Amino acid sequence: VRGLYSIFRSKYIIGTHNNYCGIKAKNQYLINLWHGVPLKTLGYLKCLETEEALKAIKKGGEADDILIATSSVVRNALVTSLLIDPRKVVITGQPRNDYLFVTSEEQRLAKLLNRDLSRYDKLILYMPTFRVDHSRVEGTTRHLDFLRSELFNKFLKDNNILFVLKLHPFEEKYWLSQDGFNQCNGNIVILKTEHLTTNLSTIYEVLKDFDILITDYSSIYFDFLLLNRPIIFLPLDLEEYAKTRGFLLEPYDFWAPGPKATTVEMLIDEIQKCISDPTYYEKERITVNNLINQFQDGNSCERVWKEILRMAEGPRKR
Repeated sequence: VRGLYSIFRSKYIIGTHNNYCGIKAKNQYLINLWHGVPLKTLGYLKCLETEEALKAIKKGGEADDILIATSSVVRNALVTSLLIDPRKVVITGQPRNDYLFVTSEEQRLAKLLNRDLSRYDKLILYMPTFRVDHSRVEGTTRHLDFLRSELFNKFLKDNNILFVLKLHPFEEKYWLSQDGFNQCNGNIVILKTEHLTTNLSTIYEVLKDFDILITDYSSIYFDFLLLNRPIIFLPLDLEEYAKTRGFLLEPYDFWAPGPKATTVEMLIDEIQKCISDPTYYEKERITVNNLINQFQDGNSCERVWKEILRMAEGPRKR
C-alpha cells in the first residue's frame, strides 16, 4: 500500500518494464529504461506472440514518455519491435552499466558465492537465456548438460577456475528443483537470485569481477562488451531457437563477437585460448560494441537524469 501511495504521489516513474503503464496518471511521466539490447525478437516481431500480449505492448508504448536506448541500431530495433514513437526513444546508454566503470565493492562477489575467491586463478560467468516462455519451450533444454561432464569438471579443477552459473529468474525455480542440480559441484557454483536480492545487489555490481563471460543468446553480453573481455558463445540449439523464438539482429555469427562452441571439448579449447590471449576476438568485440554502445563510459545515469530534467522544463524538442 505504501508503495502504491508513493507511485501515485510521484511526478516521475522510472522502471525497466511496462509494469506501471496501467496506473500512470495523465500528469505523470513514465521513463522506461528497458532491460536489455534486443538480440532476440520481441514485441510485434516475436514468433507466436498473442494478441493479448500485443495489446499490452501497444499500451506500454503509448504510456512511455521516454524509452532508453544504447545506440541508433538499438533505437531502431526497439521502435520496430514495440511500435513506439521514435521521438520518445533517447540514446543515453544503460544506467545499470555505470557499475562497470566504478571500483567493485571488495568481497561483494565472495560474499554472494560464499567462496574465498583468492583460491582461484580465473572466474568465469555462464548466463544462458531462458527457454521456457508462457508454457512453451524456445529452442531446446540442452544448454546445461555440459555442467555434468566429468571432463569439464576436471578441466576446471586442474586449471583452478571457478565457474559461476547464473540462471535466468524465469527458469531458476525449475532447474533448482531438479535432482542434484541445487548443489555446488566442486569448481561450479550457482549464483542464485535470492543471493542477490538478500544482499540488495544486482549482477551488474559484480559483472566486472569476471574474466570471461559465456552465454548463448542473452543480451548480457552486449553489456559485457564494455569491458572488452573475452566472450564465448554456446549456440547449442541455434537452428531450433531461430525457429521457435527468432533473432532481431542477424546474422548471429556477426552479432555474437566471440568463438562458438557446441561440444565440451570445443568449450574447453576456447576457454584455454581466451585465458592465454585476452585479445582473442578483440577486433570483432570492438566492432559490435561500437554499433551497440554509443556511449562507453560511466555516465549513463547522468544522461538519463538530464533527459528527465529537460522533460520537466516543458515539451522536449528534437
